[in-house]
Amino acid sequence: MTISLHKLTPLVAAVALTTFATLAHANTMSTMVTIDVLPNTVPDEELPRNHLGDAPIGLGPDSWQGPATGKSNWHARFQADGDYLTTLFPDEAATMTINDIANISYYTKRPTGTPAGRDWWIQIYTRPDGVDDTAGWYGYKVTNNYHDHTDIGNWVEYSTFSDMTFSGGPLVGENTLAEMQSDIGSELVEMISVQTDSGWNGFDGYIDGLRIELQSGSVGIVNFQAVPEPASIALVGVAAVAGLAIYRRRAA
Repeated sequence: MTISLHKLTPLVAAVALTTFATLAHANTMSTMVTIDVLPNTVPDEELPRNHLGDAPIGLGPDSWQGPATGKSNWHARFQADGDYLTTLFPDEAATMTINDIANISYYTKRPTGTPAGRDWWIQIYTRPDGVDDTAGWYGYKVTNNYHDHTDIGNWVEYSTFSDMTFSGGPLVGENTLAEMQSDIGSELVEMISVQTDSGWNGFDGYIDGLRIELQSGSVGIVNFQAVPEPASIALVGVAAVAGLAIYRRRAA
């Protein structure tokens, strides 16, 4: 059984949400949720730039380019910064642990001239539990091996199914998802974030298609979209007016 829900927000809204819910087992409901997020959903850093007309297959039409200066980020966080973790996983975010993650993947594209060791990265933050917390609002923070990305000029998908590893926090060296789960698997997920570095003072690389898959079968996809150009908005308005005029003529 498939249940489909489509919610179309106004053009100026931050997020357009499409939800597909599928009955995976007799008593278990898994969900597939895709959200389209605009640059103005970045919570606390520089806004990324629009990258029009270029995206990985299936994630069009646009994507994000890093900020012209400073750093940028976006968070799928629980009960903060838009609560997008709950949007992606409405029935599972509250109790989601590292062990619940089956795969994380995303696409990046590094343009010609990108310095070695620079790309958008993924960070996972755990919720504070009063034991070895790094800060008041999170417990541990681990970062993927973005510095190993070398491809230039192509959209490349990086995934924990292949060669994505994590380091930092209590982890020793680079850890696969399974290795990380054996160490901190019971920790609750505070947020899964994509970021660039403030020390780079801007970054020209592109990002799209953050995908989070859970052991339950639920999938959350973040489609990084651009703000429509004024001309596109005008065309939408003209089309709407024309459609209304046709409707009125037919009604008459």
